[in-house]
Amino acid sequence: MSDITENISLGSDTYQCIHCGAALKYKPGTTFLHCDYCGADTPINAKVVDEVEELDFEQYAKDIELLDTQATKVICCRKCGAESTFDESMKSAECPYCSMPFIESDVHMERLIRPSYLLPFKVADNEMQSHMQTWIKSLWFAPNKLKQRALYSNKLQGVYIPCWTYDAQTNTDYSGQRGDSYTTTVGSGKNRQTVVRTRWSYRSGHISLFFDDVMVPASGMIPSDVMSKIQNWDTMNMVDADNRFLSGFVTEKYVMNMTTGYEYARRRMEAEIDYAIRRDIGGDSQRVDSKKTRFSNIKFKLILLPVYMSSYTYGNKLYHFFVNGRTGRVTGDRPYSKVKITLAVIAGLIALALFAWFVNNQG
Repeated sequence: MSDITENISLGSDTYQCIHCGAALKYKPGTTFLHCDYCGADTPINAKVVDEVEELDFEQYAKDIELLDTQATKVICCRKCGAESTFDESMKSAECPYCSMPFIESDVHMERLIRPSYLLPFKVADNEMQSHMQTWIKSLWFAPNKLKQRALYSNKLQGVYIPCWTYDAQTNTDYSGQRGDSYTTTVGSGKNRQTVVRTRWSYRSGHISLFFDDVMVPASGMIPSDVMSKIQNWDTMNMVDADNRFLSGFVTEKYVMNMTTGYEYARRRMEAEIDYAIRRDIGGDSQRVDSKKTRFSNIKFKLILLPVYMSSYTYGNKLYHFFVNGRTGRVTGDRPYSKVKITLAVIAGLIALALFAWFVNNQG
């Protein structure tokens, strides 16, 4: 079975250098396509979007065929099931999640919703060592060999992760009870004691909240908690989803549709509404007896966010790490050193014993 990069192009168009004819790829942190062979840079005439266009959720939920779609070559990993697209400018053809080599028979055509905007990669892959060093130094009880294993992983891959964003205006009427704590003395004689009790009073009110860009990852492979750990996306710097920014990178196919994504976003909105209600009720404790929320002016869009990912093996186990392609913020799986933990426990016990001895001898 032949290597996939010898035969077909996936995802975005392949752009060729006008000087040598080699495939170009996007150069992170710039507005250029770069040629690795002759070093030439080709400008991308793109600018930050001044006014982001949101789509009406209710309109498109009723007729999803109204959404702008495009025929896309999708490759499915035979090992982990990840579905992605990438182009011929890639130097390797491996799954970014499990490093399984792709083959031509793994490709199929799908009609996918076209993303509206993207955040281009800003941090270059050769800057990753410094970010990884900072992350590793922050890890408690990490094995000494972890630094070498993680820093010199040769499987670092830039991947654009699809995400839905949702806006909504919410208005909530509620009723509940406010609890104010007070102390009182009960009993007499030896049974006399001070106890804390709660005085409850009725409360009702209205909460109006506007939610802007509640983000829901549409990835089937990266857990949402990973995306939240590397968040702080500068979405004010988004550009139109120009395929030239995708050149040289993997783009993961979304697996969560817009309606399912909204259900996740709505649960997050409702949690914030509950918090706002309790804050409005006030007091030391609160009870929410009833609430009725009206959601209106619901908007959405599909965007792409840049993430570097890689893996390393330690102790015959595979670990993954993920890096925000805009800020360099890192998170990931990590091993623990049993030796360091044991020594820390022993040191703690010794310190505790010395403290006890000191206290006893002071008497």
